[in-house]
Amino acid sequence: MTEGMKSEITGKEIWTVEEGEKRSIGVIHIVMTALLIGIGFVVGAFGSISFPLGFGVNFFWTGIAVQQVGAIWFGAWGVIAGAIYPLFSNAVAGTPFYVSIAYLPANALQAFLPAWVFRKFKLDPRLKSGKDYLYLFLAMLVSSILGALWSVLVVLRGFDLLTTDSTALFIWGWFGGNVVAGVVFNFILLKVLSPVVMKTTAFVKKWWA
Repeated sequence: MTEGMKSEITGKEIWTVEEGEKRSIGVIHIVMTALLIGIGFVVGAFGSISFPLGFGVNFFWTGIAVQQVGAIWFGAWGVIAGAIYPLFSNAVAGTPFYVSIAYLPANALQAFLPAWVFRKFKLDPRLKSGKDYLYLFLAMLVSSILGALWSVLVVLRGFDLLTTDSTALFIWGWFGGNVVAGVVFNFILLKVLSPVVMKTTAFVKKWWA
């Protein structure tokens, strides 16, 4: 198959392990997980452009791109990184460790859902069609609102760290901060870098390899 033909593969073919194709967990996946955690820590802690609300919640959280794009490319390894790195970036922001631990389900879900949608509906990470864009955007919306509801209603309200008057603001801060940053970065990163990432052995078709 020529390079020209490879560029024309469909979304279904991208996620299909071909007959005779060998895919296995390797050191590269461990390295990519560590790299994503490091990148996520930096952008999550220092890349939030607008002011933080507190408890790791920002009105523009660039770390969402690492969670979602990383999981689309690297499957479960990206989900693991997306769940773990906020523990470190939140620590820099002064978020209590027990709160960051309680955020784990929300962060894991935010990473997992777009990755699942791409694999379930055989979408193209290179964003070749309107369907690719639409489903990615819907996955971003759903994952962010679920993450916001868990983090604010279950975690912050559950630990009695918020007043009733502040609840709506924090839900919007989490949801809006993720979606706006995702719109700014997710589409660009996938469109520009997916053709390169997909050619590497680190790219994960299923969940682990």
